[in-house]
Amino acid sequence: PWDEWHITDAQRSRVLGEVVVLMAPWIMPLVMLLAGVSAWYALPTRGNGTYVRERTSRLLVPLAVGTLVLVPPQVWLERRFRGQFHGSLLEFYPRFFDGIYPSGNFSWHHLWFLGHLYGYSLIALPLFRYLQRDEGREVLARLGRIASGHAGLAWLALPLVLERSLLWGLFPERHMLTSDWSNHALLLGAYVYGFVLAGAPALRAAIDAHWCGALAVALAGTAALMTGTWLDVIPTRLPVPYSLRYLAFWTLYAWCAWAWMVALLGAARRWLDRPASGIRRAESSAYAWYVVHQPVIVAIAYVVVAWSVPLAVKVSLLFIGSAALTLLATALGQRVARELRWWARGTSGESVRGSFRTTDAGAVTICRGPGGDGGSAER
Repeated sequence: PWDEWHITDAQRSRVLGEVVVLMAPWIMPLVMLLAGVSAWYALPTRGNGTYVRERTSRLLVPLAVGTLVLVPPQVWLERRFRGQFHGSLLEFYPRFFDGIYPSGNFSWHHLWFLGHLYGYSLIALPLFRYLQRDEGREVLARLGRIASGHAGLAWLALPLVLERSLLWGLFPERHMLTSDWSNHALLLGAYVYGFVLAGAPALRAAIDAHWCGALAVALAGTAALMTGTWLDVIPTRLPVPYSLRYLAFWTLYAWCAWAWMVALLGAARRWLDRPASGIRRAESSAYAWYVVHQPVIVAIAYVVVAWSVPLAVKVSLLFIGSAALTLLATALGQRVARELRWWARGTSGESVRGSFRTTDAGAVTICRGPGGDGGSAER
């Protein structure tokens, strides 16, 4: 109810708006933090050149392809919804390159995350290499000792508090690679935090010990933020930059973000750190889900907002339909990719024996051997 999205229903729900407020402080920082954890485990087995090439293929290539394939239909539907265009997607496609969104059409929409993460992975690479050497591990050990002390994890919230309080008012652009310095500071910080957490056993132990307390702080802070939105204090009327109320708001917001991240990490380590097949499938598919989910949501929303049914029905259809179609589209895409990889191997001159078998993690095992002489399992 406080913002305009690509497709917006005439009906507004303040209750559902509170759900957005619940997730806003932590959802993208948490995703970036997990990317930092992944970097800790990826770097030891890769040289810098290999690592950069891998980041390019896994981030820049999907960004380029997604911008050209997944974003134009979203902008087209939005322009049709707002009466700014009336032709087909094929007719709209050349106009996708007219100007920069929102005044123009060209955009990367939700794929901004891939561009930001690629930049962070290059910027942080020297620091990450340092932290994995002996002297860097000493630094991680000292951080672990600090975090093990009284309210030790709370100290890690201070950079987030300072960033939100100092930079948000100076840089109002959002998700712009060259000007969104407030979110850059937050998300790059979360990315580095993930790497540090993965490399410092004492920090992980502190999370295991204090995540319940962090959850209590997160719930209390979120209740305060929700009360503020319900009373129309935020986010439509943010306090005047650098006033006492402004500093108090962003302090609460940043504390909430860090408390939720600690709580969710601790809960996941307690309840999800197990070799369950469903978890392993999610691990292999989460990236694809992110890339696919928003075009699906926009397409379904474009249809359901035109229906004369209660808002609760629309939201339910949007939630269930987008989840189901995202899972289906991802599964089909992964199946096609596996078939293409198998076809490429078969046409490259190698002799392929055996057959596909899908493991419980959703991976594919190909049994093959050169010249038809037996074979070894290659995953």
